[in-house]
Amino acid sequence: MSNPGLKLVISASIIALQSLAIWGLLVWVAVLIFVETPTSLLSALFLIGLLFAAGLWSSNIVLGLWRRSRWAHTPAMVLQLLIASIGVASFAGEFGNLLIGALLLVPATAVFVLLFSKSVRELFQR
Repeated sequence: MSNPGLKLVISASIIALQSLAIWGLLVWVAVLIFVETPTSLLSALFLIGLLFAAGLWSSNIVLGLWRRSRWAHTPAMVLQLLIASIGVASFAGEFGNLLIGALLLVPATAVFVLLFSKSVRELFQR
């Protein structure tokens, strides 16, 4: 896959799916607040705020990648590192889940590799 445009489209598409997952999680958590009584309302509202900020940030990154804005490349890579770290942490612990870890780690790794390729990096340099 030597086409930098194709690599960028694949990367931006995967990040768009990740962003949709964040927005979906936000809706799910917001609905759960009304359906079930949260143990801590303050913690639930804080989680909604974090998910809202993450959704805005990831959506903004996708728009920046589609427009080939120079600023979007580094935050996209940072987002993938954050997602990969959550994926790796999902493998272990009391509530470790291999499926969740793999679903987070594999796309994040793929996007990171695609964005780190020389041809894509050159698209974002002036």
